[in-house]
Amino acid sequence: MIERVTDLVKTLMANEKDIDLAVDMTAGNGNDSLFILDKIKAKRLVAFDIQKEAEEATKNLLGERENFLFILDSHANIDQYIKKKIDLAVYNLGYLPKGDKAIATNYESTLESLRKLLHLLRKNSKVYITIYPGHDQGRIEASKIEDFIASLPNNKYAIMKISYPNKGTIAPYIVIIEKKF
Repeated sequence: MIERVTDLVKTLMANEKDIDLAVDMTAGNGNDSLFILDKIKAKRLVAFDIQKEAEEATKNLLGERENFLFILDSHANIDQYIKKKIDLAVYNLGYLPKGDKAIATNYESTLESLRKLLHLLRKNSKVYITIYPGHDQGRIEASKIEDFIASLPNNKYAIMKISYPNKGTIAPYIVIIEKKF
């Protein structure tokens, strides 16, 4: 059994094929970026984070790569940097592991980025979102994301939620959005 939702996301993403452009919406320490480049073999990856520590950690983990671009800016500004269609995107919300817990994702920028991202997605592309409702800001963010995804038309988006119901309401969970058109 997979105990960590981040491991499950990687297991699910491993099935993605022919990824021209992938986006790591919350680079953090670079683990998702590394997986996308080395295991999924994305042709190009763009990673966003607002923290210099995340940029350093991600670049140290990935090394120099021609097919990788780190953007030290909010994922809410994705439309300022990416104009091409996106094949895969991943969010690992919350705060930077071993970082300042006062600096965390927030629902305003997450929802703004998600709205923009959905317009940039290619047909049949997926967005994987790991959500952490175990802290106050995370609970608010989870609630706002749930409201947003519930409003998406089911003829345009397939949405799946994967959770651990026996771990309570503070356990992290995954939302997957697939664009159908």
